[in-house]
Amino acid sequence: MKKQKRISTLVGIIIIIVIAVILFGGIFAYQYFATKTNNPPQVQNIQNNTNQTAGWKIYTNNEYGFEMKYPNGFYAQGHEPKMLTGDCNYSVFPDKCPNIYNIVAEDFPFVSSSEEWDSDFSNADTNKTPNPYEMSKLTINNIPYCLYKVSDAAMNQQYGYYYYTTVKNQKCLVVILNTHTTNCEVYLPLEEGNIEQAKNYNDCLVNNKNQPIILNEIINTFKFNK
Repeated sequence: MKKQKRISTLVGIIIIIVIAVILFGGIFAYQYFATKTNNPPQVQNIQNNTNQTAGWKIYTNNEYGFEMKYPNGFYAQGHEPKMLTGDCNYSVFPDKCPNIYNIVAEDFPFVSSSEEWDSDFSNADTNKTPNPYEMSKLTINNIPYCLYKVSDAAMNQQYGYYYYTTVKNQKCLVVILNTHTTNCEVYLPLEEGNIEQAKNYNDCLVNNKNQPIILNEIINTFKFNK
C-alpha cells in the first residue's frame, strides 16, 4: 500500500514538472517570436536612414560622378556646398594630405601662399593656442579623405570652414562646407515676460546642438556614382 502511494506521489511530481516545463517553454517561445515580429531592428534602421534625407537638396558633380545631399536652409544663402577640382601634389595621398592652396585660394581667406598653407597645417597638431587650423584623415563611405578645418569668430558668430579632399584621376577633389552658429548669450539676460526673446534663445541652443549632428549626416551622403 505504502509502495503504491510512493509511486503515485512520484508520478504526480513528474507530471507537475512536465507541465511546468511545457508552460515555461510556451511563454518563452511566445515572447521570443512576439519580439522578433514587433521589432525588426535592421529593417527599421534602413527605413530611418532612407527617410532621414528624403526631401534634401542634391548636389552633383557630373564630371567625377560625385553626389551629396543637404537639408534646405541649413547653409546661409551664398554658402551652399560646392566642389572644386584641380591640380595638386596628388601622389602623396593618402599617406599624406596634399597641398590644395592653388585650388581653394579664392575661397580660403586665411593664408596667402602655398608655403603658408604648408606651414599652418603642418603645425595644426601643435600646442599653439589658439590654433584655428585643424587637419585630419578620415574615411567616408569607403573613400579616404583629408579634412582641413578652420575656425573663426566675429560679431557673436562662430564660423567653421571644412575642406574634404580626396584624389581621383590624378586630380584633387575638394568638397567645401561652411557653417556658422550664434553665441546664444547674445539673448541674455532674459527679460521676464518677453516670449519672443525666450523663444529665440531656446531656438539658438537647439540649432547649435543639432548642427554637428546634421553636418555628420550630410557627410555620410558623400558618394561617387562612377
